[in-house]
Amino acid sequence: MSAARWFGDLGRSALLIGLLLTSGVATAATQAGEVLLVTGSATATSPQGSVRELAKGDALYSGEILNSGPNSYLNVRFTDGGFTLLRPNTRFVIEDYAFQADPSVIEAAQAAAHTQPTPTPKPAVTPTPAPRPSVAIAPTPAPQQSTVARSFFRLVKGGFRSITGLVGKINRDEYKVATPVATIGIRGTDITVIDCDLVCAEDPVIQEALHSLPPGTTALGATILIVNSGEAYITNALTGETTIASAGMIVLSLPNGIQIVLGEMPGFLLIDPPPPPDQCLS
Repeated sequence: MSAARWFGDLGRSALLIGLLLTSGVATAATQAGEVLLVTGSATATSPQGSVRELAKGDALYSGEILNSGPNSYLNVRFTDGGFTLLRPNTRFVIEDYAFQADPSVIEAAQAAAHTQPTPTPKPAVTPTPAPRPSVAIAPTPAPQQSTVARSFFRLVKGGFRSITGLVGKINRDEYKVATPVATIGIRGTDITVIDCDLVCAEDPVIQEALHSLPPGTTALGATILIVNSGEAYITNALTGETTIASAGMIVLSLPNGIQIVLGEMPGFLLIDPPPPPDQCLS
């Protein structure tokens, strides 16, 4: 066999091994959720750069970039039971997602989410008993539970409405959404997040909110946080200013670091309000 042919066969073998390894990596990716609904067109881009068209029932994976097209909505159900509905022309990154929890942890989180606090009764006044000798009791070791729960997302452009799932109930600090100017955390909630484009920046409600600010202040590129229920917070990336928002509040986080609580819903969102994603199933 000639040296040229030997090296050619070696190169083809190396290429085949590389393709098999690449395929194995893709197969091992963590599933984050599935597509519930696509109206129009939507795609998912893998960390390796491959792009696929999305349809109802398709699996979505940690690390993928989701894109909804013009006049298109993409609704996703995550494996922890959360929902996210992407508005048209949105780019949304599933940066780091994983959910695996012991059944008892899931049951406790679900019970806590539906339990209303009850008033603490006043203790009855009783005579103080005589002290008894203390007996050392060996602590019972805590059961080993395999729980992994994290949801880290990034909104590059566009907007979405999200109802958080069990990750936000098991460990709410492990749920974050980054935008170009802010970071959003939750307290178990239903939120809408918008990256302010030209239509948003020119909205009369937004313009009125900027009226008392220094000349040249713009909302273009700002982040709007709307808390539909529950509680959330938004921290501006430039100044570190944090606003805690309860149900019904609308916060505008500007590129210059200023955060404003709006008194009413911007008009462009009244024209095209994002519906609850857990109701957009078909």
